[in-house]
Amino acid sequence: MKRISLLAVAALLVAGAQLHAQSAKQDSTKKAVTTAAKSATKAATKATASAKTANKAGTAAKTDAKVADKAAVKADAAASKAVASTKPKSKRSRKSAMAKKDTTAKKG
Repeated sequence: MKRISLLAVAALLVAGAQLHAQSAKQDSTKKAVTTAAKSATKAATKATASAKTANKAGTAAKTDAKVADKAAVKADAAASKAVASTKPKSKRSRKSAMAKKDTTAKKG
């Protein structure tokens, strides 16, 4: 009888040790999964913040492009006015210079 009870106690001890080892493995697996989930959540939060920042930068760039287009139109208009105002003056001076040369060309 003593031997059977010793064998039973030994068997229970071995079975308990195995169950304890299994539960420790499951706990560490749960901890690893929880840690990975937390890391993924943090990464997603950072990615969302980066996307928002990029969106704001894109909006600002679009606004700057509109302002630059308007400035280019104004500059083009000013350049056209400047060219238009200088062309007639140069034609008049050429005509008057040619007329003066014709009158003094040859006498005789």
